[in-house]
Amino acid sequence: MQVNQIAIKLFAADPAAVALEVFPPIFHRWIQEHRIAGQLLIDVADYRHVPDGPGIVLVAHQAHIALDGERGPLGLLYAKKRDEPGELADKLAEAVREAVIAARALEEDPLRPIRFRADRIRVSVMSRRLAPNTGETFAAARPALEALAARLHPGRPVALEHLADPRAPFAVEIAVSEPVALAELPSL
Repeated sequence: MQVNQIAIKLFAADPAAVALEVFPPIFHRWIQEHRIAGQLLIDVADYRHVPDGPGIVLVAHQAHIALDGERGPLGLLYAKKRDEPGELADKLAEAVREAVIAARALEEDPLRPIRFRADRIRVSVMSRRLAPNTGETFAAARPALEALAARLHPGRPVALEHLADPRAPFAVEIAVSEPVALAELPSL
């Protein structure tokens, strides 16, 4: 299965404790400091005025990194814009690795603006042409998603839930029943 424009969402551990107004200065500092290795960070967009919108977006050449409340609880949405050809399992692992790098950078920021949980991770494919949100797409992607889940949560029972809203991009949530902190995820 060939897809591109993979997005990963890592959910906030305590969404009510997150103050979105601290993120524009943090992201502007990241641009100045070239904080995320391998990413050309370009600009910050503030969409807090949009109900259930993308929140605060750090625009990069390779991806958008957003503090996002759209389609579910607040979290970090890492949406790849450009990805290389390759196997779906490898592309999913790369997207999760890049999302975790950004999330850990936020957790390690001196302001400590947010903490993330890793017991539930949303994987989406933004290209509806390549991955319509159907059961057939889920069946085709399932082996790669199961392989990713096993790498993320070795030895734990994992559930895959297809978020089958035909109006939304293809999305699946990978979940385990017990709490998992971001720091507990293995390196991919």
